[in-house]
Amino acid sequence: MGDLRYGEFIQVSGVMVGEAGMDWLTAVSQARKAHELLGSHLDDLDALPLRKIVRESWRRSLLNSAQIGQPAMLSDDSLRLARERSELQRIWPVFEKLLVPAASDANLLVALADAQGTLLWMAGSRGAMDDAEDVGFSAGANWGESSVGTSAPGVALVTGSGAQVSGAEHLSERVHHLNCSAVPIRNPRTGRIIGAVDLTGGTDAIAVHSLPLLQAAVSAAEGQLLLPALAVEQGNEDFLDLCASDGPRLSGRPISLRHAEILTILAAHPRGLSSTQLVEELFEQPDGASEGTLRSELVRLRKALSNSPICRIAARPYRLEWELQTTLTRLWHAMEEGDLERALQLYPAEILVRSQAPGISALRYRAQMALREIVLDRGSAQQLLRLGRQSADSHLLMAALRELPLDSPARSLVVAEIEALEA
Repeated sequence: MGDLRYGEFIQVSGVMVGEAGMDWLTAVSQARKAHELLGSHLDDLDALPLRKIVRESWRRSLLNSAQIGQPAMLSDDSLRLARERSELQRIWPVFEKLLVPAASDANLLVALADAQGTLLWMAGSRGAMDDAEDVGFSAGANWGESSVGTSAPGVALVTGSGAQVSGAEHLSERVHHLNCSAVPIRNPRTGRIIGAVDLTGGTDAIAVHSLPLLQAAVSAAEGQLLLPALAVEQGNEDFLDLCASDGPRLSGRPISLRHAEILTILAAHPRGLSSTQLVEELFEQPDGASEGTLRSELVRLRKALSNSPICRIAARPYRLEWELQTTLTRLWHAMEEGDLERALQLYPAEILVRSQAPGISALRYRAQMALREIVLDRGSAQQLLRLGRQSADSHLLMAALRELPLDSPARSLVVAEIEALEA
């Protein structure tokens, strides 16, 4: 891996070469010409002198974004939450060990993005970090195609393959001085793309060996995900994550769906619930055996909590004797504080998605309706589009359409989506 420090462009007859046989000087020159030719109609894209992978990324970016430019940015609290919830936290140390030292020597930086393109972790040379931060390439920024247009991490996440983007091939002119290579990361058990690792900086970022080095590091990281989760994955002792990809987690440890339901419902009712009330919240069709089932579950749950002296469940009524933070409570706090980006990140449709408990369904519905009203009242075009697409809500999409500039290329796509939903 240390060979990365010798990642200067290979010179072949005066032509810069990155990926095998790639003539970057010509590609970048053609991309500059493409920017000059780019008009307001998407049909013009077919005639632009771009590599196919770049042309298709420009097309997607222009179709799916209200405005290409400054990336959407998470607040510090939202970034911390995103890191806590991400399974990528287990493998960032792999990239720190295998890529960061050599990247720093080559004046590059390494970035780890989640499946939506948000940069969760970054490290590298100070100079490269400062240069990237000037254009918004920093932890908490979204570098997906719909946020900033064409970039290597954005392309890798969409195509599922390694990608390299140089200079003017970026759709945003603000980053024409940067080069980047990225490789997607998959959950080895499901095959689902969970993120991408990226090298960004000068010409070394797209050297011929950059993609193979990234792929080797990704292979090692994906192997790490196959190992049992260790204590390093532990989160806050008072946080119940209801949206983890592999099921609910309490303090970073897996917890059963039924136990998560009980804790979530009791956290939402701090004064407590009687056994009859809790049964009604948990069971779709309560019967004579339901209270006995509930008592057995509470015995098992108390045993699971026994290692923590503060995590106790009182009886008569059933209530939590400590303040438990859940994804739902954080969602409500974000809405109360007017932090829509954080609230959308905690989109309630993803909260305990397998649960059919009446109490959970009611909490989820209330949160969905509250978030919808806030976004309708205060949301930007991007936020309206995001929630409208997530919830297949034509009313939200109509509101987004009213907020979009009249010359936005996204308007025709939004109209088509509305028509499809209302058909």
